[in-house]
Amino acid sequence: MKKKFSYVVFVFIAGIVLAVFISVSAVRESYRSRTIEKEVETLKQEAQRIENENEAMRERISYFETAEFQEKIAKEKLNLQKPDENVVVVKQRVEKQVQENDDQGGVVQDEKVDPNYLKWWNFFFKY
Repeated sequence: MKKKFSYVVFVFIAGIVLAVFISVSAVRESYRSRTIEKEVETLKQEAQRIENENEAMRERISYFETAEFQEKIAKEKLNLQKPDENVVVVKQRVEKQVQENDDQGGVVQDEKVDPNYLKWWNFFFKY
């Protein structure tokens, strides 16, 4: 009877060890599965982001290939014009005024020039 009892205890302990081993393996596999699913989801999001960027670049490339864009760049950067087009150059106003004086003919005087800090103040705080 003692031998039979020891076999039962041995089988019981072996069963518990086997159950623990299977449980640990199942938990590890479940954790690994969740990690892989998260990584797959992250990669899908990255693929979608890259696809959106590619679509935006395709749109930009198609815009850059249009005749309107090429004409605009030729006018702005290369100073070209069409044969039937008239170009008008507008120069900035000179800050000196000519005041007429009866004695000397024409005298050139500087306009009042504001200091830089006042120009910046006016730029940010005056309408």
